[in-house]
Amino acid sequence: MHTPLLPEETARLRRLPPVSRAREHRLYTADGKRWIDLWADGGRALLGHRPGGVGLRIKNELDRGLYAPYPGRWEKRLEKQLFRLFPGYSHVSFFASEERALALLPPGEQPLDPLDLPGGGPGNTAAASGADGAEPRRLSGALWGRPLLPGHPAAEMCFPILPLSGLGGVQPVLFSDNYSEQPPSDLVSPLLLAALTRVSLILGSMQEEEQEAIRQTAPPVSDSGAVNNHSKERKTRISLFCADIWDKRGPYMLFRGDEQAYSEYFELMFSRRVLIAPGLKRPSIFPASAAEKELRLLCFGERMQ
Repeated sequence: MHTPLLPEETARLRRLPPVSRAREHRLYTADGKRWIDLWADGGRALLGHRPGGVGLRIKNELDRGLYAPYPGRWEKRLEKQLFRLFPGYSHVSFFASEERALALLPPGEQPLDPLDLPGGGPGNTAAASGADGAEPRRLSGALWGRPLLPGHPAAEMCFPILPLSGLGGVQPVLFSDNYSEQPPSDLVSPLLLAALTRVSLILGSMQEEEQEAIRQTAPPVSDSGAVNNHSKERKTRISLFCADIWDKRGPYMLFRGDEQAYSEYFELMFSRRVLIAPGLKRPSIFPASAAEKELRLLCFGERMQ
């Protein structure tokens, strides 16, 4: 679910102590404690806090004096990376805010979150991404775009949730050929377009690496077309610790349980200085660079030292 936070969800996040520094998936609070951030700003910190190269990209644009929202070189570069991340679209427009982009939809309507759809395991990655010539599954209407989500469908409109936490301010919208009229883009700052291009480039490389890993670990097929089930299954580190608690789809983790169980689990994680999503229907983000000691905190194992 990708919608504005409910009051009770905001209240949970406000319990976090003041944060003085953030690196990757770790938060360092003013009281000298370290937290593990699995909420990741609802996916806007999917690549962690301070993703590699983004600060330098912004600095370079600042040095050029490119603050003002004038046309520049980054629109076409970002467009290229977005089509790489989300195949099945032919046009893109950029809006100065998420609110302006959502104004394309009828009042009160929101794009569908693909995490609310069933399925989407690793075996569907090729079909979803367009790899090996496969076409993405096509839906009608509008869809939020979840980077690195296996089994990601396409739709008439796609609103990518790009990982640029706190600096977003720009919402791209991808359009299929079925969309009748592409609206013009807003003029937006080259600083933000440059930063979004950088994170999209990182995501594209990660997506290609993941697809290659899946191809290499796929069960071999005999001449008769039968799958050799004796090959080793591909496992993730999280499956070794808490597969009974989380349903993991790419980097997104969905809790298996009801509201009461999630409330109790949230409190347990908070006591261990692990921040998970503030609501049951929202995804937590698997930290790819986490140490095993940190991952054990997601179960009912040891506490952080």
